[in-house]
Amino acid sequence: MPQQLQLVEPSTAALVGLTSTAMSVLIVLTGRWHGKHTHDSSDGVQKFHTAPTPRIGGLAIFAALFVAWLLLPAGSGLLLGLMLIAALPAFVAGFIEDLTKRVGVRDRLLATMLSGVAAWYLTGYSLTRVDVPGFDVLLQWMPFTVAFTAFAVGGVANSINIIDGFNGLAGGVLMICFGMLAAIAWQVGDTHLAKLCILFILCVAGFMFLNFPFGKIFMGDGGAYLMGFLLAWTAVMLPARNPSVSPWAPIVVCSYPLIETLFSMFRRIWTRSHPGQPDTNHLHSLVKLKIVRRYLSRPKPSLRNGAVSPFCWVLAFCFAVPATFFYGDTGVLMVSVLGIFLVYGVMHAALSRMPVVEDGGGASR
Repeated sequence: MPQQLQLVEPSTAALVGLTSTAMSVLIVLTGRWHGKHTHDSSDGVQKFHTAPTPRIGGLAIFAALFVAWLLLPAGSGLLLGLMLIAALPAFVAGFIEDLTKRVGVRDRLLATMLSGVAAWYLTGYSLTRVDVPGFDVLLQWMPFTVAFTAFAVGGVANSINIIDGFNGLAGGVLMICFGMLAAIAWQVGDTHLAKLCILFILCVAGFMFLNFPFGKIFMGDGGAYLMGFLLAWTAVMLPARNPSVSPWAPIVVCSYPLIETLFSMFRRIWTRSHPGQPDTNHLHSLVKLKIVRRYLSRPKPSLRNGAVSPFCWVLAFCFAVPATFFYGDTGVLMVSVLGIFLVYGVMHAALSRMPVVEDGGGASR
């Protein structure tokens, strides 16, 4: 394989993926000893699994990331090391929530924002432009750009946690987003960033062997906030390191989880619901309740849980594709965002009007 196409050494790729899988297997096999603290119960409005399951898959992913850091050459290794240090507040807050269920939504959001500030301090990158007249002027003031960057990072990280509701959903979306960012980075010659994106995909893919479709292990808040932060910071660095890339390209790439988050926020404001209150009106929840139950009533519950994810993967992929072709055209990307909002809104409205199908096959409203 030509050197310019071989971004990651095969041996490195294999070790990173195997570490993630091996750690996931170890967590599942030792569940009898730590399950009291690490298992996610099947009770609750947002719970669609049927048996207690370890929700510390983020630990396996972090271990794989650490191995990746050990194996990378100096340039890429330094960048990954700084990102992992910055990710610690987000990961630790999420992991403690996985163990104790006592870390509030606000505290976890603040932790991810702290990770954003740490990443700015360690790497020197931030959101200095969004190609919006007037707003870009504000972004030249350092306190504002740091605060805005931290807020954006917290939003993206939280969006991954929000979609982490079904077997393989968050993992698949993360792999799609990192894949699209890698494609853009490769096109503009940023091999360091493209290499990191591929390694992030491998870390998630190793975990996915046990997560999809049967849900033997969950990513948990630790994993969701960890990978959500890494996705967010990669999205920040891509246009910051490559001026030919519009800051709207990463927005389009991450549009599916971001739109889920924004619609959830609007629903909570409209209904005056508490931010921590469970929400079953996410698009992926509606797909489960109104499509999967209707057309896939016979398979095992775990398979029906996993059946939601491919539907959402296709949506996330289609939403992200324009960014890889028009990564430098802000106008086209802005129009793409509007189109994505329209498509999502129409789909959500259509699903909301459908009757809910009970597990037994009957429909109810």
